[in-house]
Amino acid sequence: MTMTLTEVLGQHDITPADELLADIEVPVLTGPQRQGDVFIAPRPRLGTAERSGYMLVPPEGIAVVQGEATGNTHLLTAADGIVLWSAAPPSTSDMTLGVCHVDDGAVAYLIHTDEHGANGMGPGTYVLTGKREQAAEIQRVAD
Repeated sequence: MTMTLTEVLGQHDITPADELLADIEVPVLTGPQRQGDVFIAPRPRLGTAERSGYMLVPPEGIAVVQGEATGNTHLLTAADGIVLWSAAPPSTSDMTLGVCHVDDGAVAYLIHTDEHGANGMGPGTYVLTGKREQAAEIQRVAD
């Protein structure tokens, strides 16, 4: 099922930042995507044994990235089925945020609460990574 940006964001009481984009359909893809400083990359599907370490994405979603500088959040949400999430342990050298698994028949949306809109992920398993920057040391870009 395809949803408009207004429909996806409206489920979480978020208004589209650009009203000209409010009625566009959010594509549901199974390939690589980027949402601001978050990269979504397909990986081999989860096996049955791997699923035990994952949590079900609740109706209110999961903050994959909590905006430190601006308060904007990248929020993982589930639609039409089971979506699982496993956050990666914090690391200064690994930019992995976590792994998202979308069951057959389900859709996951990664919503940015400000300027990046929403990305739709179809059935499959994805690694979400942050962008890195070189400051005094290599670190993840603060949102």
